[in-house]
Formats: sequence, structure tokens, C-alpha cells
Amino acid sequence: MKKTKLYIGILILLVVAVIVISGCTKEIAKPKETVSPPITETKETTPTQPSEPPASETTKFQTYDSSAYGIRIKYPSDWTKNEQVMGTVAAFLSSQESASDIFQENLNVIVQDLSTQPMTLEEYTELSVGQVEQFITDANILDSSATTLDGNSAHKVVYTGKQGQYNLKWMQIWTVKDNTAYVLSYTAEVNKYSDFLDTAQEMINSFEII
Repeated sequence: MKKTKLYIGILILLVVAVIVISGCTKEIAKPKETVSPPITETKETTPTQPSEPPASETTKFQTYDSSAYGIRIKYPSDWTKNEQVMGTVAAFLSSQESASDIFQENLNVIVQDLSTQPMTLEEYTELSVGQVEQFITDANILDSSATTLDGNSAHKVVYTGKQGQYNLKWMQIWTVKDNTAYVLSYTAEVNKYSDFLDTAQEMINSFEII
């Protein structure tokens, strides 16, 4: 019984960390200075709508390393890195889309030392999913399935729920290696989830345990 309680205590930290990140709001960014192009006379032509290149071709990534936690991950250069969020190694927050955009879609990394209470990936998954259902308001698990993270057996869970005024959607992927749990959590408003999913997936695919 004592062992189970300690496990639950560890996993509450996981859920609370996700909630803290999801509640972050954006500071109003100063508008970028724009320069009007010179006016030139041109012949009238039929306007064409240029096609937008894939996100992977337009998004520039930079690398975050943490020797203390033994991890490496790439994140968009126009996202904000925050290492001051309780319970996380680092959180990466999307840039502001407009002045009315008050929620930062984000991906954060949690590393948990399980050496005092070792558990398997299956045990960690069972307790983590239970914590989601218990601590996320109106939690609705959409997917819970096996996957890989940096070549290691892992588990993915996708779910929706409420946090304050926000209707949110999460994707969490975790693995357990050498008595350490590595958890990546992507959080977005439900109606924006798909907009940032490719970027979040590229970040997750770049994750390394070093």
C-alpha cells in the first residue's frame, strides 16, 4: 500500500506540471515594424494565390541540450524556451499569432527519477492514465496506445479536458529507461491542436536521451 501511494505522489507531479503549462498565457507582443514597399507601376495581371510550403520547410529549429538531465530536443526558433516552470526540465511555448491570442500552445519535457520506487513502463502507464482521468476536468481519452520514443518502447495518450476557461487537448508520450521516466506533453486549445501538431510531432521525433 505504501509503495502505491508513493507512486501516485510521483504521478500527481506529472499531471500538475501539465496543468501549470497549459494555464500559461501570452504576453502581448510588440508589433513588428513593417516597411511599405515602393510603389511601382505594373501591368494589370490576374492575381494568383501562392501555395504555402509545408511547415517542415518553413520552420527553423534550434537544439536544446540539458546535460543535467541527459536529454536533447529541437524546437522552433520562434518559440520561447522556459526552464522556470515547476516540475519540468523545459517548456517550449509557441509565438503569439495575434493580439487576441491569449493561450500559448506548448510542448514540455518532464524527467522523473524513479530509482527509489522503480516501476515498469506498463506500471507507469497504468498509473499515469488513471491520474489523467482523476485530475483533468471532463477528461476524455481519445487514444492510448504503444509507441516509441528515441527508439525506446513508449506509450502515447491523447485526451481532451478543461482547464479554467480553456478547452484543451493533450498528447503525452512517455518512456521509462534506467529507472527514469521521460515525459513529453503537447498541449493546445482543441480548435488549434491540429495547427501545431506537425511541429509538436517533429519536436518529439527529435527527442534524444543522451
